Order: sequence, then C-alpha cells, then structure tokens
Amino acid sequence: MSDSLIHQIALTRLPQVGAVTAKTLVSYCGSAEAVFSATKRELLRIPGIGQATVAGLRPAEALQQAEREVVFLEQNGVEAFFYTDSRYPQRLRQNTDCPALLFFKGSDPAQLDAARIVAVVGTRQPTDYGRGLCEELIDGLLPLNVVMVSGLAFGIDITAHRRACQQGLPNIGVLGHGLASIYPNQHKSTAHKMIENGGLLSEYGHDVGPDREHFPMRNRIIAGLCDALVVVETGQTGGSIISAELAAQYTREVFAFPGRVRDLHSIGCNQLIKNNRAHLIESATDLATIMDWTGDGTASKATQASLFPDLDDDEQHITTLLRERPGLAIDELSMAAGVPPGNLARLLLGLEFKGLIRTLPGKRYRISG
Repeated sequence: MSDSLIHQIALTRLPQVGAVTAKTLVSYCGSAEAVFSATKRELLRIPGIGQATVAGLRPAEALQQAEREVVFLEQNGVEAFFYTDSRYPQRLRQNTDCPALLFFKGSDPAQLDAARIVAVVGTRQPTDYGRGLCEELIDGLLPLNVVMVSGLAFGIDITAHRRACQQGLPNIGVLGHGLASIYPNQHKSTAHKMIENGGLLSEYGHDVGPDREHFPMRNRIIAGLCDALVVVETGQTGGSIISAELAAQYTREVFAFPGRVRDLHSIGCNQLIKNNRAHLIESATDLATIMDWTGDGTASKATQASLFPDLDDDEQHITTLLRERPGLAIDELSMAAGVPPGNLARLLLGLEFKGLIRTLPGKRYRISG
C-alpha cells in the first residue's frame, strides 16, 4: 500500500470533511497528499472551505487511523479505490455525491464496471408473492450476463443474493458498515459465498458499525452503481423508495413489479408505476426489452463495434464520451465534446436513428444495448 493511499484514507477521516468537500480539496490541491501539506491560508482560498473546516482539521490523528486501516486491508485482502483511481466504478463516479473512497472485498473488482448491472431492492418483510417474484427475476437475469447489486438486508435483498449465489449469478452487496463484520449476522454465510463470485462494497472504514444513518447513505451507492433498479415489493416509504428516487435522479431506469390494490406490501411499487416513476414489469424479459438488452451482451457490443468505423470524427468522439460517462445531459455533453449545442443536437439525432444511442428522461443520453 502506498503513502498516497494512506493520505487518501486519512482525508476521509478528517472531521467536517465529507465526500463532496474531500473531492473539492483534492481538485484544488492536486492530490490527497497535497491537502495535508497545504497551509491554512492556502486551504481558506478554496471555495466552500471555511474557518470551521480548517480549524477542525486534525491531520496527525487522521493519518494514524489511516495506517491502521491499511493494516486491515493488507491482512484481509481488501482493496481500496479512491475516486480518482481508474478502478473506481465509472457509473458511480458520475454522481457528485459519490463516496471519495470505496473498500471492496471480492473475486474481481472489474465487476463493479460490468457491461450490465441490475440493482434489486425491496421490503425487509416480503410476502411469499414478493419472494417468488424476486427469485424468478434472478433466474431471468441469468442469461442476460448481468451483475446483480443489493444491500444484504433482510427480506428482498437477501432473497436476491441467495438466489444469485445458487444460480451462479455474480452479485455484490453494498454494506452500511465496515468490512470487519457482517450485518445482519445471519447473512454471514451468504456474504462469504458472494465474495467468491462477486463481492462486498463499503464506503466505511473496517471498524465502523452498522449505525442507522449509514443505510440511507448506502442506498445512493446501490442506485449509482446500476443501469437498472428493480423494486420487487415495498411499502409507501422506506429505503427502497429512497433508492428508486435516487436512481431516477442519476438517470437510471427504474422498474417495479405491481401488486394488489391496497396491499401494504405493494403500495410503494403501485405508486411508483402510477406516478410514472417506474416501468411496470412482470418478468426479467420485460426489463431486457425496455433496456434493449439482447443475448448476453456480446452480440450487441460486436454490432456496435462494427458500426463505429462508419462514424465521422465528431460521432466517434460523442459515442466514446457516452461509453465512458453514460447518462450525460446534452449541455454536459456539449461542453465535454466541444461541439456547439445546435450541431450536437443534429449529431445525436443521427446516432439515435442509427440505433447507437438512446435518449433518457431530462435530455440525457447513453449508448444503446
């Protein structure tokens, strides 16, 4: 483990420095190490950094905590990804509220950037109907070559993880605590199986416990990691609704299974569908159709690759940007591509006619397939 990682971890341990502030400090100072060597006067020149933040910095204590964290990482085969790291999940990095640092224990960190990722969420107290739908969904996802993400909680989450393990579907659990323990304890055996074909992901240091406020924060990672989020069964409020709202904000596709009218276990799903905040699905086939996912993903990529040589330089540049940063808004894409909005609209329309890109709500775009 390098000194830079120690400083990256230490940066996340500073009082009054959250994910957004940490990234602001790095963007102005150039690196986590440079933040620790900057003077108070230099730090106060950074927009959004005030006296309270600077006065609360305790670098020596944070560095000591980081050194202890590194020992745990080395002894337990855990990898750490700072948001500037190429291994940091690209989908998650697009979101301004993404964690500055992630810890991962699993078989292959590249699965965090799999071509297709589906999040499955739902109530902690599902009915037999909900559990059955969840298992059927996982079975239907198997031929689509996806990675499944959920939160390892009671109910729908653990049902999805267990079925995925049984079927050999790679799956990742996003935790609301550090990797030194598993919560709830009853899911420990499933978590160990997941590490063999998937993994466990957390933004928290290894010794951080499962505090109540961590779980809503965990939901933004689940929503940000995926291409599609499926709500299987849920009440009117709770973590699943929060995850669905976050996924929509991140321009991910949201799906929900319908339930009986006035059924308290399905009222949340029914309202998401009724308010046009989720697609109604009855199976994984419906999801695949709406997402335009055909086969196992290989053919779709090959088709796109065969078409790309026929594109001009501007079109190639746009498709490359959308592969790297799916869900870009038209104004963001215009700035990134250096193409005036009028010309960009024409190029995007042409790419859509060719079947290479799709339009998302809010005039955002992504590669098809």
